[in-house]
Amino acid sequence: MSDEPNDDLHDVQAEERSRGTRRKKLDTEEKRKAARLRQDVLKACRDRDETALKIALLGAGWSEESPEFAAALRKFRDVISRLRPK
Repeated sequence: MSDEPNDDLHDVQAEERSRGTRRKKLDTEEKRKAARLRQDVLKACRDRDETALKIALLGAGWSEESPEFAAALRKFRDVISRLRPK
């Protein structure tokens, strides 16, 4: 179920708007997952919480053994090291 009653309606409207264009069909579920991951990563950065970042990436389907996962952790650590202390 959706968080808000109008989410389903908005999803259908967005998918319908994408029809007839040369763009790839809009996948509202993938769009929602990407937005959630973005929110979780930003929160982890604000909180300087590497564990929260790992949980967010794993929840999004990333593999801990992947080079992308390792690169994301390196970037996170680099960003955190540049921030002013809390």
